[in-house]
Amino acid sequence: MFSVIKWEIKKSFKPGVFILWALGLFLAYSSIRTTFSLNDVYADVFSKYYGLAPIMGLAMFSMFAGSFVLEYNSNMDGLIKASKNGKKQLVLGKFIANGISASIINLSILFVMLGKVVSKFKFEGLDWQLKSLWYFEKSNSSITVLQMILILMLTVIVGSFIFSGLGLFLSSISKGAAIPFIFGGLLMGSPYLLENWISNTKIFTNTPLWGMYSVQLIRYKSSISAWIIFGIIAVLGLVLFYNLAKKSFLKER
Repeated sequence: MFSVIKWEIKKSFKPGVFILWALGLFLAYSSIRTTFSLNDVYADVFSKYYGLAPIMGLAMFSMFAGSFVLEYNSNMDGLIKASKNGKKQLVLGKFIANGISASIINLSILFVMLGKVVSKFKFEGLDWQLKSLWYFEKSNSSITVLQMILILMLTVIVGSFIFSGLGLFLSSISKGAAIPFIFGGLLMGSPYLLENWISNTKIFTNTPLWGMYSVQLIRYKSSISAWIIFGIIAVLGLVLFYNLAKKSFLKER
């Protein structure tokens, strides 16, 4: 299983993915200006990290969209299905590898931002409450900056695996990469795109995107039910998408 995961991770990082990843890292570093006060810098980290969600989404679905293209186009799927253990290991391996690969990209962008802050201010201000930052000033949250960073890291990993499962399923029902890329990207990014057109942004509270980028839940004072719903979506989504992908791939064509 480990060798399958390792191979799938290597396969995930195609040239296009590297280009988007490099673009995300560049924008992450250049968007944080440490000439501002530390209060403003931390607020910028959280706001601009969410602002880079489209780049991260493009990179993720560039990886996910073609998950089964090689197997389908080379007719290897029939051989894999004939293998007793190979068919199960392949789908599970792809699922885990895609989630790990997406987490690496998404967290690295956050770490670049935080690294730039730490290089200038060391570890100052990590105990500040979020309500002291302009980005969270209406939240009245007593969560500290450090706690928010840790929560965000956790939800980003969970969200990466949710969208990994979605991408894997979409790829399993398509012999090309275009439809999974477009459809999956729209499903993930629609809340982000619609925020500028809908005044009541709280309607996006229960979307996987806001759960993944949990700074939005804190910023808009979401109730505990939003966190519970995200947890339910995570569990059901991971189980559902994985099993749908496995069923679709193993189906006789």
